[in-house]
Parts: sequence; C-alpha cells; structure tokens
Amino acid sequence: MITVKPIPAGSMTAVRDEAGRSGWLHNCGAFVYSPTQPHRCGVCWSACRTGQAFNSQWNKAYTVRQAVAS
Repeated sequence: MITVKPIPAGSMTAVRDEAGRSGWLHNCGAFVYSPTQPHRCGVCWSACRTGQAFNSQWNKAYTVRQAVAS
C-alpha cells in the first residue's frame, strides 16, 4: 500500500520517497510528482471543476510504501 504524506509546514529538510522524489498534494486529494508546484490540478480540470483546478491549494508531499500483511 502506498500512502501520501504532506511535508510538515516549516520543515527545513526535503522529504522524499524511496526513489528520491517528492511531489504535490492538491486539496481534492490528487497527488502529482513534480519538482515545482503544478499550474493546475488535472483531476479537477478533467471533472470540469475549473475554479478549483486553478486555486493553487497545493501542499508539498511525498509517498511512503508500506508492506501489507496478508
């Protein structure tokens, strides 16, 4: 299972996933790997929520892979 975790505000260290990447979490729940903040949310844009797509509600985030017990 992969979990998306926001990077705490004011964090001075760059948190990255196991592959060394970080990304952005939109307030709708969409996650995007990108070195810079995206211009718009593709999920909101596809759902015709154009006002929300451009609202710049992005938070720096990273992913964590966790083993799932069967």
